Amino acid sequence: MVEFFIKDEDLVGLKGKVVIITGGSPGIGLATVNLLLSLGASVVSADVTESAVTPASSFLFVRTNVAVFKELAALFKAAKEHFGRVDCVFANAGISPRAKYLALETYANGDLIEPSTEVLDVMLKSVQQLEGGSVVLMGSSTGLQPFRAPDYSTAKHGVLGFGRGYARLMEVAGLPIRINTLMPSWTATNLIQDLPTFISDAKHQAQSGMAVARAASYLMVDGSGQGDVVYVDVGKYTEIEKAVLAPAYETIKGAEHPSDDEILRRIRALTPPAAKENVKDRSI
Repeated sequence: MVEFFIKDEDLVGLKGKVVIITGGSPGIGLATVNLLLSLGASVVSADVTESAVTPASSFLFVRTNVAVFKELAALFKAAKEHFGRVDCVFANAGISPRAKYLALETYANGDLIEPSTEVLDVMLKSVQQLEGGSVVLMGSSTGLQPFRAPDYSTAKHGVLGFGRGYARLMEVAGLPIRINTLMPSWTATNLIQDLPTFISDAKHQAQSGMAVARAASYLMVDGSGQGDVVYVDVGKYTEIEKAVLAPAYETIKGAEHPSDDEILRRIRALTPPAAKENVKDRSI
């Protein structure tokens, strides 16, 4: 694995940048807002709850439910109208586990009530395309392991897959958009009420929101990162896509076999241009 360090001077390039942060009112989002403002960036914070940040010319709050696409579109429109452009997006919005898979609820007639998909809606609908710049996705270390809150874990597995696939798509299309994903471990936030106390009582050390905020800011400004996956634990930063995940797949696949992505490329090369976007490998 490749561990790296983030120095203050690594972040100075954020001065003058315009950054959208979803879930910017509490926790990691708020820490990132404050860090970026201190670095001279202009920040648009999107959340369903009002921001505690002191109003300033370099800060704009837009009340936004990221699970509603119309509100996301309005967010980007407001950011561009206010600051003229958007350079970076930190798709950070998230909520705690909601679904009760082992205690299914029923209606009065005995029919099952569908488990909540609110977690998936918030975490997987909260990314909007840029014309160019940097997108940082908020994943979680729960997307790297079995985790007994499956709705939350599924969403974070999805974020990881989206980031890896979208980075490859940007590379193939030649578009100037960088996509990188954070996978932080337990962090002291208010995602769950009194979470820091629970973590302490469980005899574990939670990292600060600022530790993750620095990683998000670093990925925004580091022009070399594309498709990186960064694990963050107690302020230690480790790139795991190129060092762990991709090599693991290559080992499983075997050197004699092409990747699924390569097979899809070959299929599309044989397909009339108008039909390429409809080609899907239904065997996967």
